[in-house]
Amino acid sequence: MDLLIKFIKNSLDNLIFLNLFISVLSYWISIAFPSLKFGNRVGFINVLISNIFITISLLWRWIENGYFPLSNLYESLLFFTWGITFIILVVETTTSLTLVGAIATPLAMFIIGFATLSLPDGMQKAAPLVPALKSNWLMMHVSIMMFRVVQ
Repeated sequence: MDLLIKFIKNSLDNLIFLNLFISVLSYWISIAFPSLKFGNRVGFINVLISNIFITISLLWRWIENGYFPLSNLYESLLFFTWGITFIILVVETTTSLTLVGAIATPLAMFIIGFATLSLPDGMQKAAPLVPALKSNWLMMHVSIMMFRVVQ
């Protein structure tokens, strides 16, 4: 059962990276060739799918471990990428600026790539915080700093 769960989590990470990669390509193609109108829509849809997959991954970790997933670098990078993709979706929905997606999507893709490929499995596993770090003030500080970075 553990192998199946690990396989699903790895597949979800790979799908997030793949969708962000397709988004980067489609945004850049739509900028290089403005006559091709499908690139903006394909990029937006893939960013939306990536955001949904990241949300599923974060919720899964939250339910599985019993706390909001910001306790290690991997979870923080996932949350940061979720914030970037969410901002792309909001900006592109409210305005018609596709340049935001063309600039921010490669950043999100590289963050996911680093988190899933460079970090060892030990750093990707959720672990409870040590008692000194379980302070509500510290959790609030980390959460607010993550939101500030995303802004």
